[in-house]
Amino acid sequence: MSGLLLGGLGFAAAIFMIFVEIPVAVALGLVGLAGSALIIGTGGAMVIGATTIWDSVTNYTLTMLPLFVLMGNLAAHCGLSGRLYQSMSILLGHRRGGLALATIGASAGFGMISGSSLATTATMSRIALPEMQAAGYSRSLSAGSVAAGGTLGILIPPSTVLVIYAFIAEQSIRSLLLATVGPIVIAITLYCLAIWVPLWMGWSTAPERPRAVGAERRAALKALLPPVGIFGLIMGGLYTGLFTANETAAIGAAVVLAYGVLSRQLSWAGFLDAAMDTALTCGALYLVLIGANLFNFFLALSGLPFSLTGLFSGILDQPLLVILLMLAIYLLLGTLMDSLAMLLLTVPLFVPVAQAAGIDLIWFGIFAVMVVEMGLITPPVGMNLFVIKTTNPEIEMLELWRGVTPFVISDLIRVCIIIAIPALVTWLPLNAF
Repeated sequence: MSGLLLGGLGFAAAIFMIFVEIPVAVALGLVGLAGSALIIGTGGAMVIGATTIWDSVTNYTLTMLPLFVLMGNLAAHCGLSGRLYQSMSILLGHRRGGLALATIGASAGFGMISGSSLATTATMSRIALPEMQAAGYSRSLSAGSVAAGGTLGILIPPSTVLVIYAFIAEQSIRSLLLATVGPIVIAITLYCLAIWVPLWMGWSTAPERPRAVGAERRAALKALLPPVGIFGLIMGGLYTGLFTANETAAIGAAVVLAYGVLSRQLSWAGFLDAAMDTALTCGALYLVLIGANLFNFFLALSGLPFSLTGLFSGILDQPLLVILLMLAIYLLLGTLMDSLAMLLLTVPLFVPVAQAAGIDLIWFGIFAVMVVEMGLITPPVGMNLFVIKTTNPEIEMLELWRGVTPFVISDLIRVCIIIAIPALVTWLPLNAF
């Protein structure tokens, strides 16, 4: 059997195993080891396996991963994440569509902490959906804002997915985190329009609520200061060059810990729980990375990435066509699997193609994350939609599709904007200190 055919069969096997809910790390690791053994022998595959494990757990770039995860877990145990939606609903709830806007903002905060679109969607569907429905919001708008809001957090620093992309594609994590600023601003603006336009057209319902009194608003603003300050510290330190990405992760975790202790929001039991959650999460992430590295090595041995580049050779001088083809593939995969699984499967194949087409890999990383997340809310079978349907079975799928459609359109517009004006992504990384 030729290496190319074996690579194709291995890729298909990995997709199938993930689709039937075999853990991503197990699926990629097994395919990688078995495929490598068939090409270079069992002994060589075992040596590669041992080397891969060592390289993955000792890689300097990945030292920030446990620190970012610890920062998020400490923030959750300090109550920072739990107060986000309450504070934003107080500040925005009196405006038309204000609870939907609060859901978008709070989902971004939750996602920043959890790093998972599906987990954010599941959490916010239990918190925000009941309150919006009790306030008289149409179910389509409520469900659509929860599903779309879950996709934002994965792009907002600190993003574990971007750290993993930087490791696999061998790119600067600092540049990737800085590159998110433009797309985040565009996303928030377009999501606000995705809420307001249907309301203005009369397609959705969102009654106004009484404005909160001054004391409530001041308390809500005070509750927002810590997460906003931590985010400002991360981006400010990165932009000015005061901290490296690894130092930023360490300082962020230290600041959240200090806040929890000084404000007496973090107990000793809470700290131990955060440490244990961090260990479990990072253990799972490192297993995924080890599996991904084994899978990547097998793909390289098979020659599949280079053959894929050859298949694209007819359009490599037209980067726009390459990007549009990748966009279609990501949207299709978004109906089948989680964002991390999609990136781990496709980055080893698409990065050589992007390089051959002259596409900036920092820009491509942001593009890939954005498109992967868009696939999770694209009807008819986006994964976030099934999460909402599972946690709220009374919502009809037709209502979900109708509610999420304005957000899908806004995501497509955002992708078109960064394709048309790549500098919105690349300018800040190139001009930061």
